[in-house]
Amino acid sequence: MKADAVVGSDSRGFDGGKLVNGRKRHVVVDTLGLLLAVMVTAANIGDRAATQVLLAQVAAAHHRLALV
Repeated sequence: MKADAVVGSDSRGFDGGKLVNGRKRHVVVDTLGLLLAVMVTAANIGDRAATQVLLAQVAAAHHRLALV
């Protein structure tokens, strides 16, 4: 998705592997598809790093969820 010109360049990036310019959206849902968490990062932030941060936040908010 193209970033608007109003959005600062610090929240945009480029992921050469996925050829994404702008931002990535990371979403966590439960088994019913209900939204648990959303995080938007610059595209140059790796999926693995963003996922670890997002899952830690979800685990802290939902105490019954255990990360292995």
